[in-house]
Amino acid sequence: MRKFYIALCGGIVLSGCSSFSERHQASGNFEYLNEKNQQSIAVPQGFTPLANSTDYDIPAIGKKANAHLVGNKLDIRAPSLIMPVAPNTIESGDTSKTEVVFESFLTKDKFKQDLWDKVSHFVAKQGYGIATSQEGRSLSTRSIESNEYFKLLFGLEEDWALSQQYQFNIMVHPKGYKGTVSVNLVDHQEQGKTVELNKFAKRRYESRMLNHFLSQVYAEHNQLLIADHSKAQKGVKLDLGFDNEQNTIYQIHAPYELAWEKLARVLPKLGFVVDDRDKSINTYFTHFESVSDGFWSGLFSDDNDAETVKLKDKEKFQIKLNERGDISQLTIVDSNGERLPAEKMTEMLNAFSQLMAKKQF
Repeated sequence: MRKFYIALCGGIVLSGCSSFSERHQASGNFEYLNEKNQQSIAVPQGFTPLANSTDYDIPAIGKKANAHLVGNKLDIRAPSLIMPVAPNTIESGDTSKTEVVFESFLTKDKFKQDLWDKVSHFVAKQGYGIATSQEGRSLSTRSIESNEYFKLLFGLEEDWALSQQYQFNIMVHPKGYKGTVSVNLVDHQEQGKTVELNKFAKRRYESRMLNHFLSQVYAEHNQLLIADHSKAQKGVKLDLGFDNEQNTIYQIHAPYELAWEKLARVLPKLGFVVDDRDKSINTYFTHFESVSDGFWSGLFSDDNDAETVKLKDKEKFQIKLNERGDISQLTIVDSNGERLPAEKMTEMLNAFSQLMAKKQF
């Protein structure tokens, strides 16, 4: 282990001594560039020529290849990959663009607004500034001068001047179930001069910017989950209400995400054993087991005074949650697809409201 640390420290020291350009070049020298093509072997008269083989011939350079990318001009670094770490993101599979695909069950307009909010919030938080924008469609940053994130990421010296401008583009599928966020490097300057990058170098910068964006979305999503988890441990008010069709429902006085998290803790203690859940359709799939006879009966001694729900054991129910601003509407559907009658919803009200109001689960 000690040798490992010595080698590691040595590698860090050596990498710190190398320049930025050396860190993306092949090691060794480039004397091969001075080599000349060898002449064919002259076979003396009367000798049999050697068999000609093309097995080791170097392939010819393609017509679209840049013949000048040799020696220290050839970047040997692997292409940067898109890391879809943000929730509901996948790779697009289109290597001609630097983009990531978001999936959603929101309406098209809400989905587009959500993506726009994510992009504009990222640009604002990073302090890049907005040069031009078309709300919900595209956003161009101002010139980003010697950004510390990129200087550290690419190993640029402190005095190396790097100026870049990026454009974020948003496209939502007509049906609204998926959308893409792409990044395009529209201007790149080094030491005050515009530099034309090849497509690999350009994509490297674009993918790192896109990954930077995805990392922020991921981090902020986790922060919200932690906050919702903490809030779900507190009490939430629940009472009777009516939906648009005048059906009796439960009104949870909390936003959808908080109500969803809270129900995950409350339903089993009421006797609704969660068999599955599907957030895309806002539904918990459950079957009922009397709390007095089930697993939960002796686990929570502080709930002995709480009212119990009386339903038929093993019967299946769907617990549906709908968002209505700051209030979430809860509907219970039986195995026949019928809503529970108003009398039953009223009967179970105290059991639901008591447990939803408890502050610790």
